[in-house]
Amino acid sequence: MTITSRPEVGDLLLEAATGAKWVCTDVAGATSDQPVWLLRPLHGSWGKAYKRVDHHDISAYRVASRRGEWRQP
Repeated sequence: MTITSRPEVGDLLLEAATGAKWVCTDVAGATSDQPVWLLRPLHGSWGKAYKRVDHHDISAYRVASRRGEWRQP
């Protein structure tokens, strides 16, 4: 599966299955063929686990807004 819009740090993402909003906080191996994205929930992140998403599963997330185009409520 090809990623058409690869998420970057600071991007706001929408999870296709649930509509949940996530923020990309890190991309491990960003220049490699197999990066892993670290996401945190947009709301209620205190005490909730971060989510690690590998390159096979990132297509289930859509970039809703790029870094600097949105603000944390």
